[in-house]
Amino acid sequence: MARIAIPPAVMDDAGEGGRPVAWRRRKDRRAPEILERARALIEEEGAADVSMARIAKAAGVSEATVYNYFENKQDLVNQVLRAWAQPFIDTLTAELAPLTELRSRLVLIAIRYLRSMEQTPRLHRVFYTEIRWANYRGSEIHKLNNRFVRSIMDTIGHGIVQGELDGATDPAMFRDMLFGGLEHIAQRTLFAGRTLDIEAEAARYVDLMLLGAKPRTATDMTSELRRLSALVDRLERRLPA
Repeated sequence: MARIAIPPAVMDDAGEGGRPVAWRRRKDRRAPEILERARALIEEEGAADVSMARIAKAAGVSEATVYNYFENKQDLVNQVLRAWAQPFIDTLTAELAPLTELRSRLVLIAIRYLRSMEQTPRLHRVFYTEIRWANYRGSEIHKLNNRFVRSIMDTIGHGIVQGELDGATDPAMFRDMLFGGLEHIAQRTLFAGRTLDIEAEAARYVDLMLLGAKPRTATDMTSELRRLSALVDRLERRLPA
């Protein structure tokens, strides 16, 4: 019986057990390729309407193959979000490290946050509206977000200790106001397709927040007490004798 010749390219790639190296390389790339296709679909349409079957088709594999790498759709979406958030948090943490002044740190955080929402608006919406509260606690994306939040809380706490923020400032409330305001800015501009000078808007918003949270001097407190006293006097004069 004549021996069937193996094409040179396949023979060159043949590895242990007769399986081609190219085949193994392709297999090693399957999980990243599935994640890439899933992210593209989620960025285009959101997570709710994207099925595992559609992700499999986009990745050029069977649906069963997708389940070989990911437990379920929630697991796959969480890994997409983790792959998206990890570089953002790593880069921001490194950029914050040499900065000591509160305003500089907050402006950088605001710029990076707005820029991320500009570049990947759909993933932000998925995280905050579709995924965050579904099996969120204890997940990898939850741990990553906690790391991000800790860097913000450390910044605020350092500002209080250094006297850059009023001692009565509630760090959690300040954090929520920072990100709540930035998300609202993004909703009325970036998410609506409007252009935004991100650097200028970030600095303007941070300055507004710091204006309301700056340490109060004795003169400030005296003026505030006088204002409140005058207000009480006016109210008392309106009361019937």
